[in-house]
Amino acid sequence: MAGTTLQGPLLAQALAGVLGDPQPGAIAYLRCLTPDVVERLAADAGFEPEGWAVWRVAHREQDGLRTLTADRAVELREGKGDAMVLLVDTGRAGAGMDGIYSAGREVDEADLFRAARRLAAAEITRRQSAAARRYAEDALRAARRGAGGRDAVSPWTAFDYLCSVAVGEQPPGAYLHLIGLWPIRGGGEGFDHKAALNDSRRFVDRLLGPAAASLAPAARIESLRLDEESRQRHAQLARFLHAADAAQRLDDALNELAKQEGLWVGLLRTEGPAQSIKAIELTPWRNRSGTVHRWSGLTDDDDAEGPPVLKLGTDQDRQGATLEVRWKAVPGDLELKAVDYQVTVLTSLDEELAVQDVTHSARKGGEKCRFSRDDFA
Repeated sequence: MAGTTLQGPLLAQALAGVLGDPQPGAIAYLRCLTPDVVERLAADAGFEPEGWAVWRVAHREQDGLRTLTADRAVELREGKGDAMVLLVDTGRAGAGMDGIYSAGREVDEADLFRAARRLAAAEITRRQSAAARRYAEDALRAARRGAGGRDAVSPWTAFDYLCSVAVGEQPPGAYLHLIGLWPIRGGGEGFDHKAALNDSRRFVDRLLGPAAASLAPAARIESLRLDEESRQRHAQLARFLHAADAAQRLDDALNELAKQEGLWVGLLRTEGPAQSIKAIELTPWRNRSGTVHRWSGLTDDDDAEGPPVLKLGTDQDRQGATLEVRWKAVPGDLELKAVDYQVTVLTSLDEELAVQDVTHSARKGGEKCRFSRDDFA
C-alpha cells in the first residue's frame, strides 16, 4: 500500500522514543502486531530504531528477513550483547519465549502508536498542509464513530492510513477505504470535508452495513436519494453491490471500490432533504420543578448549584448510566429519514467526547439519542 515507504522509518522513530536510550543487554519485544505486519517490518530496512538491533521471532530462521527462532533469541539474551527489539510472530514463535517475556520489556501498543500517529500526522502537514492533516484526523474519528468505538479501527490501521495520506498524491478522502469508509473525491478551498465524511459514513451504513444486508441493492440505492445526475450511475453502483455481496467481506468490497472512482462520494451526490428543517428544540433534562428527569441518565450533584452528573461506571463495573438526549424538529411533520442528525458531546473547551449519527425517525414523541459508557471510550 502507498504508505509502506513511510511506515518503517516513522515507526522506528516512535519506538526509539518510547524505549529511550539503549543499554547493553537490554531487550524489548512487541507481540501486538499481526504476522503480516511483523514480516513486513522485519524486511523493511527503514525500520531501524536508533541503537537497537531488530529481530523477528518465528518458527525458522530466514536470511534477509532478520528472522530467528525463539531458542536463538534466548541465546542472544543470555549473551547480553547489543540492545535488541524482538518482533514476535505470535502464531509462529512457538514455545521457549517465556524467558524473554519475563526478562524483557514489552512495548505498550497504545504508547507506541500514539507516538507513531503524531509523527505521521506531522508528515501530512509537512508534505501537504495543515488542512489535509485535519481532514485525515477527522476521517479517523468518523471511522471510529461509525464502527462503534476506538477499538474498531486498529492502531496499525489508523497509522497506515495516515502514512498513506502523507505519501499519496490525492486528498485524504481517496484513502478512506483503508479505514472502512466510502472514498471521497474532491478537496481544496471551499471543500467541506466534514459534510463529505458524513456522506461517506452514510454510504457505508446504507449500502454495505449489517442493516442493509437483507435489502436488495436497488432498495439500498433508493434509500440514499441520489440526485438526478448520480442516478445515471445506478447500474454501475448496483453491479458493485452485487459483487460486494458475493465477496461478503467489507474490506474486500472497499478495496474494489477504491478502483472505481466514478462511485466515490462527490461524484455520487444525494438530494437535499425532502423537507427543510427550520429548528431543533432540545428537551430539557430538568422538569419544571428543577428535578432531573430519570430518562436522562443524569443525577443531581452533591453541590446543589452544580450541573447534573453522569456516572459512567468503572472498568470493573461497566453498568454505568446512559446519557440520553431528546429533541423535536421543526416543522413537526418531517418525513421519515428526511434529516440526518449528528449529536456531539463536547467539553467546555469544545473538545469532542462522543458522537453519534441519528436518522430522523418521525416518532410522534420526538427524536432521541442515547450514549453508553463505550461511546466515551
